[in-house]
Amino acid sequence: MKLGFIGAGNMAGAIFKGLIKADAVSPKDIFIIRNNAELQKKQVEEYGVTGCSSYEELTKNSDIIFLGVKPVSFGPLIKEIKGFIEKKRPLVVSMAAGMTISSIEEMFGFDLPIIRIMPNINAEILMSATAYCGNKNVSDEQLSIIRGYLSAFGLAVEIPEKQFAVFTAIAGCSPAYVYMFIDALARGAQKMGMNKKQALEIAAQAVIGSASMYAKSGMHPAELTDKVCSPGGTTIEGVCTLEEYKFTAGIVKAVENSVLKDKELGG
Repeated sequence: MKLGFIGAGNMAGAIFKGLIKADAVSPKDIFIIRNNAELQKKQVEEYGVTGCSSYEELTKNSDIIFLGVKPVSFGPLIKEIKGFIEKKRPLVVSMAAGMTISSIEEMFGFDLPIIRIMPNINAEILMSATAYCGNKNVSDEQLSIIRGYLSAFGLAVEIPEKQFAVFTAIAGCSPAYVYMFIDALARGAQKMGMNKKQALEIAAQAVIGSASMYAKSGMHPAELTDKVCSPGGTTIEGVCTLEEYKFTAGIVKAVENSVLKDKELGG
């Protein structure tokens, strides 16, 4: 299979880098095109993928086309590529937040196999969580192929499209929250006299270890929290302080607002 990426920024770039790193696809079978010619040249040189000079060239060379552009660019892009897509009829994969399959079908205006995915930036290190679903034109074989690619760089979960906004909020957006949490831990340590660089290393390892512990334990997160909190100890003091400053409420509100924003982007 030859894969084409229209747009090769943070998310699309993370996907093809992850596929290459997992040996799921050969670099020579990946074709990219992006508006920034300088960045495209850099990716071609660094990863061995093929840069294309036109949408027609990319479409001709691709069995599966990943649309890696922002939602606001979808309309203009599809107007430019629909003629080439209609002629080739490749499998089209969208990763745009808020863009429903039905809205993409309407923009193309003809029957086409379309799969919607929502990965996160951790695809680059083979630890993404990716949701996917397809329209009625997607064959079982095509769905299986995409599932295989997505599984190569992390967890792949087939979910109803109506739950994509929620998935985006907890899997697509949350890496940013985790980075903020790690930095906040390190800032706290820095305030209390520790070197910031060392504090970041320690905080990151603690987060990785805690996530792994939950994934392997089969226990509820609240149970694990209780296990760490000794009566009258330092951890319960910190937990109560976080709740005093509305830690849980803030996270819940962030998820809620991310879901609402996703729906807003989808019109």
